[in-house]
Amino acid sequence: MAGLGNVAAAAASGASSGGLKSNSDNAWVVIQRSTFTNWLNTKIKGDIPEVDEEKLAESCQSGVCLLVMLENVSGKKVGRYTKNPKMKIHKIENLNVAFEFMKKEKLKLVNIGSSDIEAGNEKLILGLLWTIIYHYQIAPALKNAPAAHGKKGGARDMMLEWVRSKIPEYDIKNLNKDWLDGRAMCALVNAIGGEPWLIPNHQQMMPGSARKNAQTALDNAEEHLGVPKVLEAEDMTNPALDELSVMTYLSYLKQATRIQKEGAAPVAAAAPEPEPAKEPEPEPAKEPEPEPEPEPEPEPEAAAAAQSGDLPPPWERSADWRTYEGVNLGGRCKIRVYFSLTTSSAVYRKNKEEMMALFERMDVHKRPDFEPWVPVDMDMEKAQRDAIFAKAGTRTLPMLFVDDEYIGGYDKVMELNESNELAKIFEY
Repeated sequence: MAGLGNVAAAAASGASSGGLKSNSDNAWVVIQRSTFTNWLNTKIKGDIPEVDEEKLAESCQSGVCLLVMLENVSGKKVGRYTKNPKMKIHKIENLNVAFEFMKKEKLKLVNIGSSDIEAGNEKLILGLLWTIIYHYQIAPALKNAPAAHGKKGGARDMMLEWVRSKIPEYDIKNLNKDWLDGRAMCALVNAIGGEPWLIPNHQQMMPGSARKNAQTALDNAEEHLGVPKVLEAEDMTNPALDELSVMTYLSYLKQATRIQKEGAAPVAAAAPEPEPAKEPEPEPAKEPEPEPEPEPEPEPEAAAAAQSGDLPPPWERSADWRTYEGVNLGGRCKIRVYFSLTTSSAVYRKNKEEMMALFERMDVHKRPDFEPWVPVDMDMEKAQRDAIFAKAGTRTLPMLFVDDEYIGGYDKVMELNESNELAKIFEY
């Protein structure tokens, strides 16, 4: 993990590197202390007493807290140590055990040692905790993120690309100021939770109710995705919010899946929007002429029916509104684009960006039936990925599916747009 030491050193110095926000009153220290203490407590809970964030540095001085946490995050034994040290020499010995263990685990640490921790140097302790969080949580969440998170193409860029794939409508460009009104985090939690949507009204939330919005996101993520509140609402909405705290929280969301609970209702969202009156569905689910034509053929027919008022909008239809063929990929009544997060092909990236820009010009990303761009190579099961490729008859990405039917890749989409057919397909 080359470069991790540099990030830790930046954290220790308070430099504005890798997203650490330094100012006269060190507001970033307060936020980072809170986030990292909350993270630490999730790793030691049940083994030793939890740490008070105001006493983080003091709690690390004996080495016991660090050793318990290292055993839990690594799944390995650190060796023998003094569990109730009273003398300074015993505390230093414990810390030496911790540093020796981290060395064996290939964590790279610079300008920090046992004596710094025993002396209670808070900024160096925050740098150490970030190095551990990055090594054991963020890098695995991003599956082999290269080098330090601040470097171009590193974990920061990978995290941002993942976020944009989930909530393209927010055009997230950073890991601090774009999150301050809480709506983007609500959108991300909503996208990860899937249907039934947890916070469907995130775009209608009031930016002025930032703290309330952020709390809604955190509450839903904890209840429905199992994500601990390592980042607090007041910190998420603080202008001094630092990227390392956001990265820590996002790494949980990156690996989260919906918790299946019987009879559980979503946490009430902030600033609820009025529910639009839904028309009762006529009888579109039983169309009289299910002719076995090639897959794209039903689209113009469906579009004409929708324009004539015979069908409700796609997002208000039942998932069996027409006769489907082939495997159900879960994309009925939805627009989906599958793509790759890990490819190094410049041509692929150019095609993906042009396709994304085209959809934004067409306002596709604003439609209720549009799902965020779906990566096939990060957190998708192989069986699901193979089913997508089998239904498309190709492995070439990106690929567009409408109403669970394969439309085409980049070249086909551009061709359909040139002939004005793409807009018709989207009105299925």
